Formats: sequence, structure tokens, C-alpha cells
Amino acid sequence: MSEKRNIKYFFSVEGETEFLYFEHLKKLILAEETRIANPVFRTEKISPLKFVKKLSFIHSCTITAVFDVEDDPEHRNHFENTLKKMRDAEKLGKSIKYELGYSNIDFELWIILHKKDLFGSAGSKQQYLAHINRIFGMNFQGLKEYKEEHNFLQILSKVTLNDVKQAIIRAENICKQRQSDSTSIKSYGYEWFDKNPSLSVHIIVKRILLECGVY
Repeated sequence: MSEKRNIKYFFSVEGETEFLYFEHLKKLILAEETRIANPVFRTEKISPLKFVKKLSFIHSCTITAVFDVEDDPEHRNHFENTLKKMRDAEKLGKSIKYELGYSNIDFELWIILHKKDLFGSAGSKQQYLAHINRIFGMNFQGLKEYKEEHNFLQILSKVTLNDVKQAIIRAENICKQRQSDSTSIKSYGYEWFDKNPSLSVHIIVKRILLECGVY
């Protein structure tokens, strides 16, 4: 049997849940005997500019920034400032491209899509918790409890590779809905929707599955 090649993927993320999710995704792919490549992830909880400055190599690469889009002005400004830093990071002369993998209003939208469709708008992140408790059979009292490493790993233990594929399909259907009823926003060259639910994190996940031969 020929040795499978490694494909490197780079992520700049906001929190621990995103980091743990991609580690779980890697395990799911590596468990597939039919895969044609092994994913190698470098995931950093760090700002886009600092991440690029840490990279010592010269060859080109793409970094996916996985960030939330929240409705209040403070978080909106933080998000747009992050987009500016992503664009600034591309100008540091290291042949690095940044892509946006956002979730509006929270990464929990992407987690929910592994088990069910979610087309209705959410008024706050807290509203996602009821969906999470119901579909994963949990009883978390708040998002802080849900995001504790031990608890979130329980959630991930119930996510299969087929669930990931279904989440991609559901996310693509949400994108079709947004494109038909809303106008996208372009900030610093990145395109996104400020109406929730909307997201683009599924794009990099689908690419990983395709390139590793498991989609």
C-alpha cells in the first residue's frame, strides 16, 4: 500500500471549541481507510497578523480565519477589524492568503447543522443552546458550561463524518437562502452576510474532505 501524502491546513481561530472541532475532524478523516491524503492542521488561537509573523517558511499557503459575526456594534467592529488585519497580513511579503470561515452569529450554528437544518434567525447566541441540548441529548444550563472542554468533547463524540457531510449540505442551503433574500457585504475584500443564519466555514471543511478523498 502506497504511503499517503500529507496536506497542511492553517487556521486562525477565536476559541477552544473551534480548535477542538478541527482536531476531531482530523481524527474522523484519519479513521477512513479510503482516504487518499492525511490532513495536518496547524490551528492557532491568535490574531491574523501575529499568526503570519510566527510562520517561518517562505512558500505560499492559505490560512482560514474562523470567526463569529455578532450583531452588536462592539463585536461588529471587532469582526471588521479582524478582516482588516487579515488583509494587512497578506501584505507582509510571505505569499500568504487569508480566507474567511465565518459563522453568524456563532460557531454553534455550524455545530447544530451537523444534526438539523436551521433556517430561522436567532436573536442571541443563547438561543442556540436549546437546539444543542435537544439534538445532542444534553442539559447544559449555559453556553459557558457547554464550551468547557470536557462537555464539548462529549458533543464531538456524537459527530460522525457523515454528520459533517450533512452539515455542509445544510450550510450550502442556508447560503442559497441568503443569496436569494439578502445582499452580501464586502469588507476589505471579504464577502459575508450580516443577516443570520449565514456562514462560510463549511467551504474549507468541504475542501478538506474533497482533497483527502472522503467526500
